[in-house]
Amino acid sequence: MSQWADRILREFTADLSRFWIALDPDGLLLEERVLHGLRERGFEVLPFEDSVSFRADYEERFRAAWDAGGDGSAKALVLQLKGTDLNSLPWDYIRSARQVSLGLADLFPKLNYGVVRRIEAEHHEALFQSYQKHTTQLLGEGATKDFILTHIFRLSPYLLNRPEDFWREVLRLHYRGAGLPEHLAKHVAAVLRESPLGTLPIAELLTSKAFMVRLIQDAWSRFVVRYGVETDGRDGDWTADNNSALFVPFDHPDVRVIIDTMFLEGVLQPIAVHVRPADLPDWIRVGLIDDPQALSRLVSEGATRIAADMPLIDAPYRDWVEAA
Repeated sequence: MSQWADRILREFTADLSRFWIALDPDGLLLEERVLHGLRERGFEVLPFEDSVSFRADYEERFRAAWDAGGDGSAKALVLQLKGTDLNSLPWDYIRSARQVSLGLADLFPKLNYGVVRRIEAEHHEALFQSYQKHTTQLLGEGATKDFILTHIFRLSPYLLNRPEDFWREVLRLHYRGAGLPEHLAKHVAAVLRESPLGTLPIAELLTSKAFMVRLIQDAWSRFVVRYGVETDGRDGDWTADNNSALFVPFDHPDVRVIIDTMFLEGVLQPIAVHVRPADLPDWIRVGLIDDPQALSRLVSEGATRIAADMPLIDAPYRDWVEAA
């Protein structure tokens, strides 16, 4: 069991009460590991969405059996209230239930709640571990964003001083499938606004893999021309006025290694060329193709691969975002 799930589960002991009210404004009880742990302990979680339907379930499946000395559908029932207003509940529930508060504000009291609540649930475990180890004082909004960027996404905007530093981190984030949440990406953009990188669409590059790939594909077409390659491609959406700003240091080792992999995995498409110099560096060749028919086959194979990798219709929205 994870430290994060254990921290939540330690609030619940079936012997203390059969009926519980959990003030859960952030839906933490419905996280998979937490819900599984509660069920293992004999708890059932029932969201309070409608007073009439909840009472019917409570009376028929639980209370009647408990009054008769049995366990009913479970040893204990947790009423999950997606908020903090106890006055929205019937008085007899408030009087008879044991109450716990499980909001992110309760579990991360030294971090800014407005920032933490916009972090995906998949990061709660890592954030909790880092919080336990490294948080010693109350952090405001900006400091909380820096804390999460550093400890969860392994990124510090204050260290992105050179183009190769920035592009290495952008590529690394998306290669791991971990683009930044919008509010953190905007924070990075704000920090870098007055730097030489400030003219880049930083927030969009950090949040959207599809946007990043389009711009890198376009930048690659212009980059290889510097080595005497003649292509039949055309510039993408990036305007001529911004060509100098969108400089991607493809020849830097930290960038090159990820770009090579993106070409080999089909994330980036090699461009068709008419002329390539004999002394062209080998590392550039992975992103070029001479045979138009080979390019057509590559596109067809790419379409087949995309179709095979498409998420199922009931997959989480993040899977669909990554597929895009």
